[in-house]
Amino acid sequence: MRDFRSDNVHGCSPEIAEALLRENRGTDTSYGGDAVTARVRERCRELFETDLEILPVITGTAANALSLSALTPASGAVLCHADAHILRDEEGATEFFTGGAKYIPIDGADGKLHPDDVRGVAGSSLSITNATEAGTIYSADEIRALCEAAGGLGVHVDGARFANAVASSGASPADLTWRSGVDLLSFGATKNGAIGAELIVMFRKDVAAELALRHRRGGHQPSKMRFISAQLEAYLANDLWLRNARHANAMAARLARALIAAGIEVVRPVEANIVFARFAPALVRRLNDEGFLFFDWPIFGPDIYRLVAGFATSEEDVDALAAACAAAGTPL
Repeated sequence: MRDFRSDNVHGCSPEIAEALLRENRGTDTSYGGDAVTARVRERCRELFETDLEILPVITGTAANALSLSALTPASGAVLCHADAHILRDEEGATEFFTGGAKYIPIDGADGKLHPDDVRGVAGSSLSITNATEAGTIYSADEIRALCEAAGGLGVHVDGARFANAVASSGASPADLTWRSGVDLLSFGATKNGAIGAELIVMFRKDVAAELALRHRRGGHQPSKMRFISAQLEAYLANDLWLRNARHANAMAARLARALIAAGIEVVRPVEANIVFARFAPALVRRLNDEGFLFFDWPIFGPDIYRLVAGFATSEEDVDALAAACAAAGTPL
């Protein structure tokens, strides 16, 4: 099988597996008071070039919902893109953790919100996804303009693929977050080489105590947190997070070029590690029969399919898919 369904279908980077084995020796303090979590905090302060606080969690849904609950009262609302993961895929987790706040979905081209889309819209917080669900990237200038247009709302970034955004844009993590007005970041690792590790990064330290309370009360403070933090420490060491993301982005770009050369329509800009292409039904059946896996994506139109490259996607995987498409002849 050659699996392009998502970037979380792969295993973990060897460096992260080795870090877990090292952490398994000996003992340490529980509930986040361990040495490795402290080192991750200091590494993040270096990486983002500012003082901050962190909370490791296992899932991106927890990172998003807990973050937004600290910015949004029960009677409030979260502005987000109409295709945002928090809206379409997290089953109301933000509503649950806020105790009743609602989403305000806003359409925007290529998966992005734009300043005029949010200016003057009543709400309590704004959630931006970078990289977006459409595989596009917000620049630092675009994020800054959105934060300014939001007029003082708390701003959260769903960064399940934040590494891909940094790798694609070339901007610094600081410029894509707090320097542009972002308050909280869900910094993803699971899709980019971890087993199960995400990080809430708090640039607004005034919400740290409230988030720590929600973290514990919501059941997301494991007693052996050091095993989440060990993954994150390895992820951030020696730029593994960026190397993995650059590879995934490069494989997506290679795939897009090859599909276009084979006569396949690529229907969205390829700026990170996701390709959206139009496949005829007969081609889909042929590719599935040959062991290629990918998801249909009807929200972008009929016969649209999403193909995601990950840190472990190889050139051979990409070239085999492209060759199968070329061998099928004109797809439409």
